[in-house]
Amino acid sequence: MNFNNTLKKYNIIVDKELNKLFEDEIKKTKDEFLKACYSYLKEFTLRPGKRMRPIAAIMAYKSINDSDEEKIYPLAITPELFHASSLIHDDIMDEDSLRRNKPAMHKLFESYFKKNFTDKKYKGPLFDSFSKRFSVSMAIIQGNILYSLSNYCVIKSKLDGNLKNKSLKIFNDAYQKINEGQSFDLMLSFRKELSEEDYIAAAMNKTASLLSASIMFGAVLNNAKSYQLENLEKYANSIALAFQLHDDIMDLSEKMNKGRVHGTDLRKGNSTLIIIKALQNSNESQKKFLSKVLGNNKATESEIKGCISVIKDTGALDYVQKYANKKIMEAKKYLNKSDLNEQGYKFFNDFADYIVMRSD
Repeated sequence: MNFNNTLKKYNIIVDKELNKLFEDEIKKTKDEFLKACYSYLKEFTLRPGKRMRPIAAIMAYKSINDSDEEKIYPLAITPELFHASSLIHDDIMDEDSLRRNKPAMHKLFESYFKKNFTDKKYKGPLFDSFSKRFSVSMAIIQGNILYSLSNYCVIKSKLDGNLKNKSLKIFNDAYQKINEGQSFDLMLSFRKELSEEDYIAAAMNKTASLLSASIMFGAVLNNAKSYQLENLEKYANSIALAFQLHDDIMDLSEKMNKGRVHGTDLRKGNSTLIIIKALQNSNESQKKFLSKVLGNNKATESEIKGCISVIKDTGALDYVQKYANKKIMEAKKYLNKSDLNEQGYKFFNDFADYIVMRSD
């Protein structure tokens, strides 16, 4: 089975498991408001996506020993629930209104409030209206519920106690790293000068940790050896960094489909490696123009295009593209040492190539 067909096959399986989980929660809940909350969670989590993390967990499991793969299906949704939880919180912190071309969770609850209650403006220490306080608070809670459900998938499973503990530790460690990475990322947004090392440190925690955890999770559940886990972790960290670098590149292309406005990173002044290198390599005139556009939410399309042109002229875009390709080659070296079965090796080798060729 080729890579795309594998993705399609397991995407359907993962969505089926996610749907079952949410339907069970909706049926268990008697309160109508909570039913609405779980319905929002279901819709948000099941929005069309690649489901790369749960599929990576399934394929890591199959890569060690291709037998009884159905056992991991209900467990494989753990990283997807975890991921969706982090996306809800990210959208609040980044003040994003869209997620996968649909309203972010806090926007869903803002609409819910305005439909069911009377909104009022006020001057509070954090919010200026009832609808904003309600929507942000509810979105935080929804993210927390998804994280709780991700743990629940492991806890309710038939795994023995030792494997449950190992699994929960993998995701607990990832949760801590993601929050550390997010904290570092927020702090970096206020620094005037950033280094390549600053960016990589934040990306490795914020992006790499969950993909690594997903792969480690699947392999652990099928009793992978320590040297296999070590090399798979290094493989995952390398492709995850390449994933983030390519994600930053995609933001600059109108042809890419990231589910948000073209040039969002530029308008928000996000400290991507592309921006860091562009500022380092630019002359005074270029730097002045970049400083004018970066972080300007009202920047025109012409200014965004001008900013992208400067980025290309400084060699920053080419540098990041080469860096991402270098990480893919590095990942494949670790993959070669992982001693996976034939189908597992082929999938993860193709996965590495897919990371820097995707357009959504």
